[in-house]
Amino acid sequence: MMSKPVVSIIIPVYNVENYLEECLDSVLNQTFQDFEVIAINDGSKDRSLEILSQYQAGDRRITVVSQENTGQSASRNRGVEMAAGKYIYFLDADDYILPEALENLMMQMERHNLDLIRFAAEPFVDKGTDFDIYKRQYDFSQSFQQGKVYNKEEFLTTSVKAYSASPCLYVMKRELLVQNGIVFKTGILHEDEVFTLEVFLHTEKAMYDPNFYYKRRYRNDSVMTEQKAKHSQRSFDSYYEVIVELSKLLETHNDPTEVKLIKRRMGKLYGILANSQVSGDYKRKTLKTIPSISDGEKLYYNLRYKPQKYLRKLVFKYF
Repeated sequence: MMSKPVVSIIIPVYNVENYLEECLDSVLNQTFQDFEVIAINDGSKDRSLEILSQYQAGDRRITVVSQENTGQSASRNRGVEMAAGKYIYFLDADDYILPEALENLMMQMERHNLDLIRFAAEPFVDKGTDFDIYKRQYDFSQSFQQGKVYNKEEFLTTSVKAYSASPCLYVMKRELLVQNGIVFKTGILHEDEVFTLEVFLHTEKAMYDPNFYYKRRYRNDSVMTEQKAKHSQRSFDSYYEVIVELSKLLETHNDPTEVKLIKRRMGKLYGILANSQVSGDYKRKTLKTIPSISDGEKLYYNLRYKPQKYLRKLVFKYF
């Protein structure tokens, strides 16, 4: 009987034939080798499944599951259900990780009995793609102290000003998800916002590793760029659903530190909705129904995230 792996690496796969080999090779070339890979082929129509099958045939640690296209959330949830590792790590199939990532992260998880460890990422632009990116957007070393083990209150307090929703930027204990029933909400975009916040709220011990282990690719046909472009209406509606889900967390979390983080995330997302490009009438009607955000908070987040644009609105409205 095979022993259980230390970490389960879950990779949702959908039409990424041009990037998949680089992703899988980055895992197989890790200096830490006690892992399993669960690749969920989410109805790919290109050569992704063929590539996955070839890798599966060459390494028994790789499990490939195919399903009809149901989205990244469902794929990740299925991967967690199948996972046997003590730890869970989510990797996007068009990105890759550095060879020493797992060894360094697993060592710290085990040594300090952590629930979660965060780390940095370096974004890069795919060839032939025109993106203006901020290179340090996934670097939180100015907020977190290297080598410090954070208790829950310290971790949540720091995460208020150093937050990233991407689950690709942290490793967590599998039992944290299982015991607390934490899953990705299906059928919407921006599902990471709910999942990650729930994970953080249940984290008792955490660390931050400032190394740029993760290489995040920006490309024209990714889910991320689709959210910002042709799916703007769907993106708007999904953000609204996310805020509703976050407001529900206020019913079960009353610790001041937890409430502050929840409210801050709700406010940030409200600012995104208020400054989106959807129809004005639709936007106004939707914003009026947002729960758990006061008029004062709405004003604050409008001024915080788009001050010039919002002040112009006030001037035209009252003068």
